[in-house]
Amino acid sequence: MASIMRYRTGVVAYVALKTNTTYPIEEGDLVYEASGYAYPANHQSDVGDAAANRAEFAGKFAGVAAHKTGLQSGETSFKLTTDPGYTLVAVSGDWAYECAATSWVTGDLVGVYNDATINSNQKVAKVTSVAEAIGVANVPYNALGTSQTEIIVSIRSKLVHNSVSGQ
Repeated sequence: MASIMRYRTGVVAYVALKTNTTYPIEEGDLVYEASGYAYPANHQSDVGDAAANRAEFAGKFAGVAAHKTGLQSGETSFKLTTDPGYTLVAVSGDWAYECAATSWVTGDLVGVYNDATINSNQKVAKVTSVAEAIGVANVPYNALGTSQTEIIVSIRSKLVHNSVSGQ
């Protein structure tokens, strides 16, 4: 998926995580942290059904990639002259993501979209379990309770102390 600037509002804090050039990251990707490295959501191994995959990702959710790192599939060049070896990851703020047509209210739990085998790097889904949540919906007043295909998510990174689960 292409790099998309998804930031909408809120105070944003960033952390720097090392990157592995085998797993390129696009701006706006939902990323998780493993052993100090940032990985895009679709890199996570399948651990069962969609709920289990979402819970696994939520438990390692780092945040939103602030910039592109590495060559994507089919690319032959990249504008940065050198790969810095790290990416900045936003651990707070409100970010807009695509979702299946769903009715939302502010405070609904949001998780990474999973088709039962692979996570999406830039799509989310409504979830009912805190264990699967990476944030909460922040719905504009005029959209409350109506079907939306894009939702603003107040992310809750596991790298800070205000995660959805409180851990």
